[in-house]
Amino acid sequence: MRKSLFFVLGLALVGFVDEVPAQIAVSDTSIVQYLERPETGGKVKVVQPDRLAERVSRAEGVIKYDGNKGYAQSAGFRIQVFSDNDYRTAKNNALYKEGLIQQAFPELETYVTFTSPFWRLRVGDFRTYEEAGTALRQLKKEFPQMAREMRVVRDKIQIQIHQGFTE
Repeated sequence: MRKSLFFVLGLALVGFVDEVPAQIAVSDTSIVQYLERPETGGKVKVVQPDRLAERVSRAEGVIKYDGNKGYAQSAGFRIQVFSDNDYRTAKNNALYKEGLIQQAFPELETYVTFTSPFWRLRVGDFRTYEEAGTALRQLKKEFPQMAREMRVVRDKIQIQIHQGFTE
């Protein structure tokens, strides 16, 4: 009974949307924030409880800060450039290839990780497979010697929320 009453009250509040200030979306981390963006074509304001906003959010967990940038983690895609389990050379090869990619594509984030027994180099934070595919073609064109090993993989990505944040 309480849930249905809360739902009916929520629907009643939708009629008064013009009088309620909209929550400012700092990133496209939920369908609600996507609908509230001005470039989607219409004017949409959604009033919802905080708990519901957390449930429909694409971001997982809390916002993390790296220096002055805030990130939320989400499911997405990265380009795996290198993966090897040779304990003598794998780490150095991953770091060397990371340096090459950072010089050629400074706008792409690179991630060298070790998950026993593999050292991996992954590049980028892409929300869609198509975005990752476009970047993959550019990487293969720039580094044809590494092209056979490059592929798009599913991974947790970092979505930038804040920039210039100071506590």
